[in-house]
Amino acid sequence: MGCFEKMVLFPDMVKTMSQGKNLPTAIVRNVIPSHLHTESTAGGGIVIDGGQSTVLRPVWAGEGFPADVIRVLDSLGSMHVEQSTIPVITARRMSPGAIRLLNEHELAWADADGQAEITTPDGLHIYRLKPKRLLDRTTSLSWSRSSQAVAEYVLSRRAMPPVGDMPGWNGVDRLGQVAEATGISPGQVAKVLASFDEEGYTAKFGPERGPTSARELREPGRLLSDWAGHFARAPRKDRRSELHTLSRDPRRWVDLVGSQLASIRWVASGWVAADAVAPFSTSIPDLLIYVQDDDFENARAALTSHDDISEVDRGARIHLHSAPSHVLAMRGIAPGLPVASSVRIYADLVREGGRGADAAEHLRGVSIGF
Repeated sequence: MGCFEKMVLFPDMVKTMSQGKNLPTAIVRNVIPSHLHTESTAGGGIVIDGGQSTVLRPVWAGEGFPADVIRVLDSLGSMHVEQSTIPVITARRMSPGAIRLLNEHELAWADADGQAEITTPDGLHIYRLKPKRLLDRTTSLSWSRSSQAVAEYVLSRRAMPPVGDMPGWNGVDRLGQVAEATGISPGQVAKVLASFDEEGYTAKFGPERGPTSARELREPGRLLSDWAGHFARAPRKDRRSELHTLSRDPRRWVDLVGSQLASIRWVASGWVAADAVAPFSTSIPDLLIYVQDDDFENARAALTSHDDISEVDRGARIHLHSAPSHVLAMRGIAPGLPVASSVRIYADLVREGGRGADAAEHLRGVSIGF
C-alpha cells in the first residue's frame, strides 16, 4: 500500500451494498477502491492488503451529528484496538460540525452518502468528494406516524428541566399515559416501544407485566439524532400557510401572532423559539408557529385579518403550521413566548440546514443536554 500516497475517489468508483451486510462495514467498503484486495475479519473489520495488511474497524455513530461523534469519542478510550487497526467512524450522514470534530482528532471516517477521509500509516489516503448515496435507511425501525409521535413525546419528557431537587426524568411513561398524550392506541404504543427496545433506545426492567414493570430510556442521544434526522428528511404532511409582514422585527411578529391568536392555543418553534431558549444568532430570519389541526383554518383567518399580514408564495416571515396535539401539550414558556419543546425546536432547526444546523447543535448542548 505504500505506493498509494493519495487517492481521490469520484462517484463512478462507488460500489453498491448487497442486502444483509452489516451497515457500518458496508459504508467503509463502499469507499474502498475496487482494485484493492480486501477481506473481512471475524470481528467485523476489513483487512486491506496492499503489500502490508491494515485493518479498518468500522465504528457506528448514528446520524452523524456532532453530539453523536462526541458520544463515540468518549467511548473510544475504553475500546480495545489492536496495533495496525484503524477505527473508522461511520454514520448515516456526517454533518459539517461532526467532520470538523473528526478532523481535529485526526480520526478516519465515512458515511452512507459516500463521503470519507481515511489515511493509513502506509500512505494510503482515501478522500471522497462529490458523494453518491449508498442507501436510504440505516435502521430496521420503521418511522411510522406513531413511532415518530412516541419518540418525540418520550424525548420531550426526557428534556424537561428538573423540578426543584427532583432529578430529570429518564424513564418512559406508562402505555396509557403515552397513548393519551399522543392520541395513539395503547396497543400501537406497545408495539412502538417494543421496537424501541429492539433498537436499544429503551429497555424494560422489573417484572414483564404488572404495576412494578417499567421501562427506561437507555440511549436518548441516539434516539434524538435518529428521530431528528428522519424528521428533517421526511416530506412535511402538516397544513401550512406562509405569511408576510412588513416588519423585520421578530418581537413585532410575536406581538402580532399573540394579539391575533388570543383565543387559539399556539406555540413558537424554529429560530424565534431557539433565540428565546438558547440565544445563538443575531439574525432571526423567521417565526414558525404551530396550532392544532382543528384550529388551523381559524388561525389562518385570524392572522390574515390583520392589515399587516398577508399570505404569500415566497418570502414569508411567519410560517403557520398544524401539529399533533402532543406538540401543543408539551409546550413550555420562555420570556413572553409560548414555545414548543426543545426537542421539536431542535428538529425544526435541523430541517433548516446551514445556519439552522449550527443553531440546533447549540440548542442541544444548552437546553437538551443529550
